[in-house]
Amino acid sequence: MTNGWQCLCQWNDGTTTWNPLNDVKESHLLQVAQHAINNGLAKEPAFAWWVPHTVKKWDRIIKAMKKQCFRIHQKYGIEIPKNVQEAQALDNKTWMTFWMDAIRKEMKNCSKAFEKLPEGSRIPVGHTHIKCHLIFDVKHGSLERKARYVAGGHMTAPPASITYASVVSRESFRIAFVLQGGLGYKL
Repeated sequence: MTNGWQCLCQWNDGTTTWNPLNDVKESHLLQVAQHAINNGLAKEPAFAWWVPHTVKKWDRIIKAMKKQCFRIHQKYGIEIPKNVQEAQALDNKTWMTFWMDAIRKEMKNCSKAFEKLPEGSRIPVGHTHIKCHLIFDVKHGSLERKARYVAGGHMTAPPASITYASVVSRESFRIAFVLQGGLGYKL
């Protein structure tokens, strides 16, 4: 079914080659399926028999992974709260103060970074109101309860100076490693 179809592939070094669709599909299945959908090729006979199946399978995998990753109620047999009220209820239920101690410790550490404004005052010019919340966890080994105070950074516009996130290529890392060891440089 895919006979006669070719894909133009661009490689890391900037060169391009035409490759049989069957070969490209075998090594980059999801990318080829997305390309077919984005360019209106999904209904062509060479794509129609496998693109919908691939996309559905990918969606099922992502959904299953989200269920696994985002529904953590326990860790190492210890129940993890979702908010401060649950943490307080768990401490009351177990007659311990582990979660509230973790919250107090985190708030003491974070208090240096915040200035509490009087009730009813306006937000200073150049500042933005950001909602914050606590994330709870259990430390491996000691089973110490941890609370992390995090801000919703997605609620502000990022500064222009830090919006670029580079990715180091394997080749760059190898060169740096050789330079460090061979010439005595410290990275």
